[in-house]
Amino acid sequence: MTIANFPALTPSVRSWTPGMAPMTSFRSMAGYEVRVRHGSLAVGQQLVLGFDNLLEADAKSVTDHYATAFGELETFELPAAIYGGMASYAHIKPSQNQWRYQGPPQVSYVSPGIASVTVTLQAVPV
Repeated sequence: MTIANFPALTPSVRSWTPGMAPMTSFRSMAGYEVRVRHGSLAVGQQLVLGFDNLLEADAKSVTDHYATAFGELETFELPAAIYGGMASYAHIKPSQNQWRYQGPPQVSYVSPGIASVTVTLQAVPV
């Protein structure tokens, strides 16, 4: 089931780790290695988004989205704002993927009414 999109906020920082196609490695008794690929879509992609100095209401929209996704259960799409300021992001946003939280958002309250939020997302082939 897909839920509502992630809030349309532009992150201050992004960190992306590419995944790899699922595969199994076998070693023969003679020492040869054989690798079998089990699919064409990369798995294990990770996207870490940092949002610095958000208004508290915007920070709450991220934690509310996490609750709507039932934590790490449901998948969702990322809006174009997530990739704002990037010249090219096709490698991060393959059309076959949706995203899922890898853990709860980390929220730091900077000053009254201002918060910074970091979320870690895992790509899910669909």
